[in-house]
Amino acid sequence: MKSGTKLANDYKFGMTGAKKKIGINNWRFVFNAINTVTGSEQMFYIEFEMLNSWVSQDEVLLGYKPRVKISADDLQYALAGTDSAKSINTEDIVQPSYCAVRIGTFGSDGKQLCSYYPVKNVSFNLKPFEIIVDNKYFNENKIGGFLNISEADNSAHPEYLCDFGYAKWELTYKIKKNYKIGYKSDSFRWFPLGLQTEFSGNIHFNGKEYAVDPRRCRGYTERFWGKSIPEPYFHVSAANCTSVISGKTLLDSSFAITGIFDNRVSFVGNFEDIDIDFCADAGKRQFSVVWDCSQMPEAENPEENLLHWSVSINSKLWVIDVDVFCKIKELNNRTLELPEGNRKILSLLEGGTGTGEIKLYKRNGNTLEQIEHATLAKVLCEFGHIEEGEF
Repeated sequence: MKSGTKLANDYKFGMTGAKKKIGINNWRFVFNAINTVTGSEQMFYIEFEMLNSWVSQDEVLLGYKPRVKISADDLQYALAGTDSAKSINTEDIVQPSYCAVRIGTFGSDGKQLCSYYPVKNVSFNLKPFEIIVDNKYFNENKIGGFLNISEADNSAHPEYLCDFGYAKWELTYKIKKNYKIGYKSDSFRWFPLGLQTEFSGNIHFNGKEYAVDPRRCRGYTERFWGKSIPEPYFHVSAANCTSVISGKTLLDSSFAITGIFDNRVSFVGNFEDIDIDFCADAGKRQFSVVWDCSQMPEAENPEENLLHWSVSINSKLWVIDVDVFCKIKELNNRTLELPEGNRKILSLLEGGTGTGEIKLYKRNGNTLEQIEHATLAKVLCEFGHIEEGEF
């Protein structure tokens, strides 16, 4: 990926100034890989996240790590059974501060491996762009590294909010077209810079080997930073589209939808030679949007129960309808710590096997001209709510 000055600045954002202390700064890479033994497909994600990283520059602060806050005097009061013992706060709650590398899989058996570092251990270069931490690196055309979380270590540290296992990855990637739009405000910035990203390489994950072939595995990359995470969190992205009209695979079509920003979602898409974007920071009169994520009526077979993501966008020029369904059994739950501290988390349902359709209509006077009607497969779909922490 050859990036210009603007893209470099977008990558750099959050590493300087006040924003480097408070908030989330995240790079995410999503792609499908093929099991070299069984031939089955698996969707992966790899992330580099900075969470309030400059608050604690020299050590990792995990908000869920138990920290005893009982002094020797407090212990004596407790043993003596005095009234003052009732007001003792037995645990010290801290604001989290760290950089994290995560690799994981989507689906009912989804797993996530995490490693945490203080920001002083991370090397940042801008020309050319590169992030290096320990044995892991992210640059303009490659990502690589390995993680090894033992079962004993993971059991002893539930604050890691991950699973145990081993992963090693070596990937190259190429963004076919840079997208520098999505959403921008004082609180959030999101842009799906690689709606269509070609990945190649290999992954070893928990004893299984996967090949990443750009001819079969269509990828996605995005950047997000903000004071926190939008709530509720809503995301749909797809790059496997087949035209109902022509019957052809739409090799140059993809889109991403993210929110919720001020009760709206942002839509960025490319459909063969047509670029369409509706950014939630645009004026309210430019477009209206209705979104929902809900459970469909229960099926006779519980294995077939579905969650439904829907988005309808209406403007003076376009009408867009998106419907995506994913079996609940194929969704996994991921827990992410939030920068507010107090053990606030995002409880996230996510899957990579969504199916559905998108319909595009263009207004022509008082009539609607159907531009495209495509079926969708291997859709990344996510929905999450913020939950108060447990003390």
